[in-house]
Amino acid sequence: MIGLLRAELIKLLKRRLYWVMVVILAAVMALVAVLLLLVPSISPEAIPGMPAIVKPNAYAFGAAQALGQTWFPVVLAVVLLGGETGTAIWPFALTLESRRWMHLLAKTLVTTVAAWMATLAAIAGWAVLAMVFAEGSGALAASEWLSIILKAGLTEFTWVAIAFAATGLFRSIGPAIGVALAFSFGEGILALWRPWQEVSLSLATSRMIGDFGDLSAGIGIGSAGSVSFGHAIAVVFAWAALGVGLAVFGLQVRDP
Repeated sequence: MIGLLRAELIKLLKRRLYWVMVVILAAVMALVAVLLLLVPSISPEAIPGMPAIVKPNAYAFGAAQALGQTWFPVVLAVVLLGGETGTAIWPFALTLESRRWMHLLAKTLVTTVAAWMATLAAIAGWAVLAMVFAEGSGALAASEWLSIILKAGLTEFTWVAIAFAATGLFRSIGPAIGVALAFSFGEGILALWRPWQEVSLSLATSRMIGDFGDLSAGIGIGSAGSVSFGHAIAVVFAWAALGVGLAVFGLQVRDP
């Protein structure tokens, strides 16, 4: 298992794609910070109706924005796995270690940690900008930061599992990315529909980080306050389990 983890890590770090995606994620978060933090601090009336983002709430709000960038773990996971299952690399890897679940576990761990680290870097960058430009005062307690870090890890794992499920079922990068991204964006839109809110992954993710009240409505996070914290955790775990189950089915049961 250690050998598989080392191999997956080397493959990841040697891929230019990962570093390009990290730069894009940083650029997206910087743009969001400019629009929501810098512009209001310079010209409060520049965005009419924009609720004020004040500290310490601003830090958790930024974390929710970073976790909302679901394209990052989805694209990364699909490319890393689909680049092998759609070619001769996957059959060759199985000649070295025939247990598919070990390959899937190694890829899941490495991809989740990679996406997690990139997301934490984005959250840290937002926190620095919020410290300088957000109104108000105060900071999150160490326990609150630890909670955000752990919740970010769970969220990234869930989206990686869903992306692997799409890859395992379609065995091709293009269709898998299309289906996974369509689910990501479509699920976010469905979160506006009251019945779907009970099982919405995006809404549950936002609720895990915090309920931002009027700010949520102003930015378009959704009605996170309508979901209890315990229910949100259960929803995230349920989607993670579904993703893992479908990934195993696609990579092992469907093609034993």
